[in-house]
Amino acid sequence: MSWSFRRKFLYALVVLVMLAISAVYFSRNILFPAPSCNDQKQNGYESGIDCGGVCSLRCVSEVSPLTVLWAKAVRSGPGLYDLVGMINNNNINNASKELVYTFTMYDLAGKVMGEITGSTVAPLGGNFPVIIQSIPLKTIPTNVVVSLQDTAHYSVKESPSSPTIKIVQRRYEYESIPRVYSTIVNTKQIEITNLPVKALLFDDKDNVYAVAQTVVPYLEKEGIKEVIFTWNEKLPFTPTRIGIYPIFDPFDAIGY
Repeated sequence: MSWSFRRKFLYALVVLVMLAISAVYFSRNILFPAPSCNDQKQNGYESGIDCGGVCSLRCVSEVSPLTVLWAKAVRSGPGLYDLVGMINNNNINNASKELVYTFTMYDLAGKVMGEITGSTVAPLGGNFPVIIQSIPLKTIPTNVVVSLQDTAHYSVKESPSSPTIKIVQRRYEYESIPRVYSTIVNTKQIEITNLPVKALLFDDKDNVYAVAQTVVPYLEKEGIKEVIFTWNEKLPFTPTRIGIYPIFDPFDAIGY
């Protein structure tokens, strides 16, 4: 083998090696993909398969199941009843994008009188009510049960220690019709639209006897708004406690 041929062979080998190195470099993401939150593997800084750690999706083990504390029907008019259930959410840094709830009503004999389903967002770190109003019934249900169907939970910026919506005032007045006045404050630099707010009136045994709900169409950045709830009928007595519950979507929050 001549020196000239060996030199050409060496040059060709160097070129092939360089080409191979370049091919591996430019195809490294295909050959050795970086860990991601949708590769169906537990890798990188994940707590489970595509969940926990750096992933927005929370693992099931990181989520506290929502629970129903109580549910009942309260009279709202002639032949009409409001259904209300109190839900507890212990999660402080994650939420689902939709919570589906179903009210099941039973008569004295334990027979199902009807079922009604709704959905809501779930505020963080505490109790909140779900309400379905003006249900026509011949008699009040003897028992009301709420079942929950929660969806996957994701990380959120909202925090119970620094809530976006605060209640700073609430009062009950009765003139020609009963009213509850409440003042809510937007504590953050975000505009809020279509904010549901619910009111529950409790007696001296802390049992709810009247409910109402409304929607605040717009609340400006760091804005203050008076919310008014009314009832069409005279209520039996002045409430011992007034619960006001803004149902703020935690996915709309901003972090500081």
